[in-house]
Amino acid sequence: MELNQIKYFLNLADTLNFTEAAMRCGVSQPTLTRAIQRLEQELGGPLVYRDGKDSRLTALGRDIRGEFAAIADSEQRVRAISLNRVRGRRETLTLGIVNTIAPALLTGFVSHALQQMPMLELVFQPITRDEGAERLLSGRIDGCFCTDPVSGNSKIATVDLFSERLLLAMARGHALANRTAVSLAELSEQPYLDRLQCEFRARVQNHLNERDIIMIPRLRSEREDLIQQAVAEGAGVCMLPERSAIVGGLTLRPVETLDLTRTVAFQSVSGSGTASALRRLRVLIERCQWS
Repeated sequence: MELNQIKYFLNLADTLNFTEAAMRCGVSQPTLTRAIQRLEQELGGPLVYRDGKDSRLTALGRDIRGEFAAIADSEQRVRAISLNRVRGRRETLTLGIVNTIAPALLTGFVSHALQQMPMLELVFQPITRDEGAERLLSGRIDGCFCTDPVSGNSKIATVDLFSERLLLAMARGHALANRTAVSLAELSEQPYLDRLQCEFRARVQNHLNERDIIMIPRLRSEREDLIQQAVAEGAGVCMLPERSAIVGGLTLRPVETLDLTRTVAFQSVSGSGTASALRRLRVLIERCQWS
């Protein structure tokens, strides 16, 4: 298969319209249609249901869409690296960041790193906790800021940055804000807002279930900003790592008997074969006073 076929398919997957996809690709509709047909022949099955205006991806089309997107991203990175080397332009590093890590924890370091490495360009991509190692080893990212990294893989170098406790977040004027710690009984009486991306989520639920406390969330979301803003406006409470607040107006307090922490770390592929810019960035990370 050819890169053009992959790009044609990705545009078709985005638009689900052969005419619009062809316009995006700068080719005629028959050209795009033939390219998709050749791709389907090579892969051994249809990628798109063609039902007039109601085109949609088949199961095979949905399965390969993410893989093709990764190929297209890699091709763009190869071109960028080539331009940087040939023309002496900036060195680009693509870094993943787990979306529950508050940006304020990193922006000070990023500012320092860009000052120390004036030819460096950083591209941040949001990732989930479980995606970091796979993306590193596949070359889709150069490094990642992650939480509770899995150890034992000799191909991945890990730098622990800091630890933070899991606390209960509430609005600043909340009735429990003057407590030094919140009891489980008090927690059980509160409207609960559920951070679906929280690494602690299953452990918190198990801890409560073991004590016959069932929290039925009033709001669930993967959006950190949405949940935290709702808490700040008094809609309820949520569990939150102590350094991960991204909105104002929050008070955080420990919950009695609930003692959970997470480690925030930086990971990259180990070895001398890594890019020089990545090696220099890792040195800066190791020297930074994260506490």
